[in-house]
Parts: sequence; C-alpha cells; structure tokens
Amino acid sequence: MPLSSDLHDKNLMFQCQRCSRTIVRKGSWIKSIKTFRCEGCRSEVPMTYGHKLAIFERHRHLAGKDSK
Repeated sequence: MPLSSDLHDKNLMFQCQRCSRTIVRKGSWIKSIKTFRCEGCRSEVPMTYGHKLAIFERHRHLAGKDSK
C-alpha cells in the first residue's frame, strides 16, 4: 500500500520506537518527515519508509471517510 493521500488530513497514531510513547500526528506530517524528536525520551528518532507504510496500513480504514 502506498502512503495514501486520503490519510493526509487524518490523525494517525504510532509509538516512539525508542520509548513506546504514543504520538498522534496528521498523515501529511508523517509522510514528509525523515526524523522527529520524541517529546517523551527526547531522542531523535528515524522514520523510515517502512515505518511510514506500517502506520498508514494500520489506519487504512480511515481512508476516504469524512472527518466528523
């Protein structure tokens, strides 16, 4: 599954790979970053294409649904 543009404006949830803190960000943010600083552990965390695919796959049920 590609990184669906249908999820750009949806809130997607994932966990920091270092400390498991739950993070919620828009799909467009996830798609565009290469790394991020976790607010929990303060680590610079890489966000690979594989990680992004997994996040988008877990949220594919939101694709095409209206935000209500």
